Amino acid sequence: MIAPVTLLALAAAGTASAGELRATVRNVKPNQGKVMIALFDSAEAQAAKAPRAGYFAAAVGTELVAVFPDLPAGRYGLIAFQDLDNDGELATGLFGIPAEPHGFSRSARGSFGPPKFDDYAVPVGASGVVTTEIRLVE
Repeated sequence: MIAPVTLLALAAAGTASAGELRATVRNVKPNQGKVMIALFDSAEAQAAKAPRAGYFAAAVGTELVAVFPDLPAGRYGLIAFQDLDNDGELATGLFGIPAEPHGFSRSARGSFGPPKFDDYAVPVGASGVVTTEIRLVE
């Protein structure tokens, strides 16, 4: 049985008209650590490891839904990982390859490294709801 957990991410936008980004994170290992999600608004922010928002939720079921309301129009990318060892960081192995389940919005995958921001960015308008999926892989 899938037990979705809704994560409400309060982004500081402060505008009367704003969009909402909802991401369904799939392939979560139930009852093992937390799922960490970072919201980036540019490739530069990703490179600087400076997310616009960052949130986490207990890994209760096999999927969860993260909701990021009040976003100004723009392009946003989500990076998620399941922190199985509860140390707050993505564990890596040989050559920096992730050793914990991880994924990107639009279920984007990179070749020989993570995908580029353009590959996982999702356009969000000034109003309405945009949905995306993140499939965690090991």
